[in-house]
Amino acid sequence: MEHNKKEPDDDVQSMDVTPVYDPGTLIMLTSLLMAVMGIVLLLMGRASTPAIAGYRHWAAGSLLAMFSGLLISLRGEALDWLTYTIPNTAAMLAYTLYWIGSARYFGQQPRLKGWVVLFVVAWIGQAYFTHVEDSLRGRYLSLTGYVFAASLMHAIVFAMAIFQRRSDHRQYLLGVTFTGFWVCFSTLVFGARWVHAVFQPQDGQGMLDTSWMQALYLGTFTFGLVIVNIGFLLLVSERIRSNFEDLAMVDTLTGVRSRRAVANAASDLFRRSRRSGEPFSVLSLDLDHFKAINDQFGHQAGDRVLQVFCRHVEDALRQSDVFGRVGGEEFIVLLPATTMAQAGELSERLRLAALISEPGLPGVTVSIGYTDWRPTDAGVDDTFKRADRALYAAKDAGRNRAMHC
Repeated sequence: MEHNKKEPDDDVQSMDVTPVYDPGTLIMLTSLLMAVMGIVLLLMGRASTPAIAGYRHWAAGSLLAMFSGLLISLRGEALDWLTYTIPNTAAMLAYTLYWIGSARYFGQQPRLKGWVVLFVVAWIGQAYFTHVEDSLRGRYLSLTGYVFAASLMHAIVFAMAIFQRRSDHRQYLLGVTFTGFWVCFSTLVFGARWVHAVFQPQDGQGMLDTSWMQALYLGTFTFGLVIVNIGFLLLVSERIRSNFEDLAMVDTLTGVRSRRAVANAASDLFRRSRRSGEPFSVLSLDLDHFKAINDQFGHQAGDRVLQVFCRHVEDALRQSDVFGRVGGEEFIVLLPATTMAQAGELSERLRLAALISEPGLPGVTVSIGYTDWRPTDAGVDDTFKRADRALYAAKDAGRNRAMHC
């Protein structure tokens, strides 16, 4: 990532392979891509609700990489501190931010105290070998060594994320695997460059050198940088999609599961019972005369009644039970590994829990219909229909009661 400030003599230049590319142009194009990707990351992250952890670090890293590349392309035409020290510092910060951003994205907490010390040591090294002792090898060892270490930590973050999610089929692993692979690729490239600086003489113009070796390194550096940023965009888009799906699974008013979430859980229970014969029960609940509450006290009070009712029901349920709102004042409870008799006992507890109100809110009662899964059911809809018939029977019998079918 560095080069010697001294111009190569004619003999060294004559030994270089005739360049088929202009390194300055490649660095400039990569810098422009980093600017675009950094801005897109910021826009996508800000458009997400809830916020995506780590996206600001990724975006800042991309913008710093852009800034570093633009200054590097000015080498030979501007002051050393502007084209060496500042862009080298920006590059070190960029790869640090990439690592921190990925750790935050996956809910990990990077420990930065030791890295502050390592950063300072590496910064002093690359500054010393630029302004005190002009040494291309020294700059490579300090700068590329630090970037290699930060990239290695970055790769470990992705390895841990993939390992933790290997059995969770609901997670989107495409973005994690894709980005993790290219982070590891970039880490190997930086490691190879650092090892090369340790064991081989370093001459030429560094990043702007046109030798085949430097062309290979520069090409892989820039390619890895662009692809990793594409991976960041993929991770953000997958998280946005996941957030939207999570919102679709939650009733926004009460915070309980939505109709879609209940239907998915019911299908899973039905398939499990078909395989194992394990029982499960379904409760269909409907608040009595809820329209009158809205008409007399207003919809805001009605909403509050629904919220309080849901909290009381959740307090009475087990952690494995599924409780959701399927519309208006209608709710469904799924009870895994529960017989008809057990469902009847819980229904009575829920009916009594509904009677508990809060000061300032109107009282409410609930009618409940319950049933259990039966091997003759063709699908979960058959179970739901029986629970609904039992609910209608409870309504016809005078409400504020639980009946089974």
